[in-house]
Amino acid sequence: MFAALSTAYHASTVEVLAQIGDVKPAAPPGSERFLMIMSWVIWGAVIFCIVGLVIAGAMLAYQRMQGGGGDAQMKIVGAMVGAVIIGLAGTLVNTLVMP
Repeated sequence: MFAALSTAYHASTVEVLAQIGDVKPAAPPGSERFLMIMSWVIWGAVIFCIVGLVIAGAMLAYQRMQGGGGDAQMKIVGAMVGAVIIGLAGTLVNTLVMP
């Protein structure tokens, strides 16, 4: 009984899913300004990561020259992790949204 019900459910699900078709996402009309602002935000985030990495490198060099320890290594790691997250953001969203 359970096997027959399970088979019927599976067959009806496959039939309904097969009728949906291949839907391609498209940007809505008038989204050009939003996409332009998003590209500026991404550009700014990349610039901030580069500047942060340069500043953290300078701090690391200064701390090494003074002979003391500090948190410059963690700032470098933070800037690198931020750059990786920014670089993967679009791919990650596309992977999660697009089956």
